[in-house]
Amino acid sequence: MSNDKKGVFDYDDYANKNAAKNPKKKKDGKKSLLKEQFAKNEQKPPKLVPADDGDKESAKKNARNVKKQDKESIENIKRMFDEALDESHEDMAEFTEEIEVPDAPVANPEGLRRKLYYLFGIVISLLAIVGLYSTVVFTVDAVKAFADNTQQKNEFARFVYPIVICDPAPFNQTVKLRSETLITAALWDIILYEDKSKYEADFDMIIVPELDVEQHGTKLFGTGLSFEHQSIIGVEVQFYYDESIKSYRIPSNPKHFTYSPYIEDITRVGERYTLTVGYVSPTPSWLTLTSDEEPSPEKYVEYVVSKRGNEMTLVSIQESDKKVESPHGL
Repeated sequence: MSNDKKGVFDYDDYANKNAAKNPKKKKDGKKSLLKEQFAKNEQKPPKLVPADDGDKESAKKNARNVKKQDKESIENIKRMFDEALDESHEDMAEFTEEIEVPDAPVANPEGLRRKLYYLFGIVISLLAIVGLYSTVVFTVDAVKAFADNTQQKNEFARFVYPIVICDPAPFNQTVKLRSETLITAALWDIILYEDKSKYEADFDMIIVPELDVEQHGTKLFGTGLSFEHQSIIGVEVQFYYDESIKSYRIPSNPKHFTYSPYIEDITRVGERYTLTVGYVSPTPSWLTLTSDEEPSPEKYVEYVVSKRGNEMTLVSIQESDKKVESPHGL
């Protein structure tokens, strides 16, 4: 090698040779080449052997070549830095590994809303079925109660029973009733419904104060009544009045009943109820009120009763237009 080429580093030739040997490291090797170049530049320049006068011109020329070489090396290094800094995005992408970040799970509000609507629809459907069932049951019971009205009929039958036993004549005003009718109905009300254990017993008789008789008479017929206390002597039952003690001696458990009531029909106007009462004879009350078979009344009478809450009062008794049907259809 001549002196002109001695100590001169040709970067382009060196880079091309490395690229030809390993093309994949063309770009990755830039930084390594820079390091190698710096390493070579740090080496000491070759010592120049003093020459004779004939060689002085060559030495000067050699010095100029060294300076030129240094200048070219600096220019090459500068150009490499510029290329490294000015690499395109595509080149940089080759050295950057793309990392895929998985998407975070996102709640699906539309799906959740549909589920809630579905559950809400099921609850509403169940409530609708329960409500429909309750309505049907209530309607059926109401219709049956209105058509049959058994409970109301039994309540009225219980109230008029003591009066039916007396079988009073028709009247329009209770204040005009005879004392005999008032006292007899009141005593039968005590026998049927009062707690007889509170009265003094005398063999098979009980002693009932006249004050109790007036209270029961007022309960049945209302206020404004006039009582003339006296003994009631009937064919089957006798009620003896003892004026000395102002009390009645009556049987505690009489065996004879004249009539039992059977409520055939009920009509209402305000607080007044008109009852079509059938007189059934002689049937014990428990048979009349509890039997499923319709009894055969001997006659029909209309009772007008005033009802306020649970309190009932007889207003009048009238003849009925309903006729008794013949048992043989005659």
